[in-house]
Amino acid sequence: MRRVLAGLYSACDWGEEMSSLNVFFAGVGGQGIITGASIIARASIAAGVNAVMSEVHGMAQRGGSVVCELRLGDVHSPTIPEGEADLIIGFEPVETVRSLTKANHHTVVITEVRPIIPVSVSLGGRAYPAVEDLLAYLRSQVAAVYAVPAAAMAEEIGLPQAANVVLLGAAMGTGLIPLEFGTIRDTLSRTVPAKALEANFRALQVGFELTRKA
Repeated sequence: MRRVLAGLYSACDWGEEMSSLNVFFAGVGGQGIITGASIIARASIAAGVNAVMSEVHGMAQRGGSVVCELRLGDVHSPTIPEGEADLIIGFEPVETVRSLTKANHHTVVITEVRPIIPVSVSLGGRAYPAVEDLLAYLRSQVAAVYAVPAAAMAEEIGLPQAANVVLLGAAMGTGLIPLEFGTIRDTLSRTVPAKALEANFRALQVGFELTRKA
């Protein structure tokens, strides 16, 4: 099994040990999960790196689970085998924990810290787990966890819809994704509306800086 560690590879450095990269996205409907994964996939193809992607929608329009699997490099199937994810990008804390079936002890996790309370929990009187407990459990299972207040950072920028781009920037900041930052930025410029471009650029940058400094 090929292992990838944060900071081990520089941008566009596909060495012998890094023939592929498996990235698993998890969250709920309406969070821009598939858009975020698509930006990495398109940027990879633009850089000459093979990318295959699959997506699974639950009851997305009602806040149901959405997962997306993205594989880069020397791969053919878009499905990440259990225990083979190098990077997990979670858009909601409980959904991030649920994605651990794809993880191993070398996996790096980036997760949003703001919970989205399911209707079933609200109506049923059940308690949502404490976010700190969820983060502690994640840290006990994987190599590294980056807790990112993406929604709050996007709101501060003035574009709440850009929380997915904050998480994308955070993924780039870890050094795990072997693509130039400028390639991601260029792909983003071809994806989002012109009127929201500058705010999205700021979202990408603040996410990048957060994990790069960490």
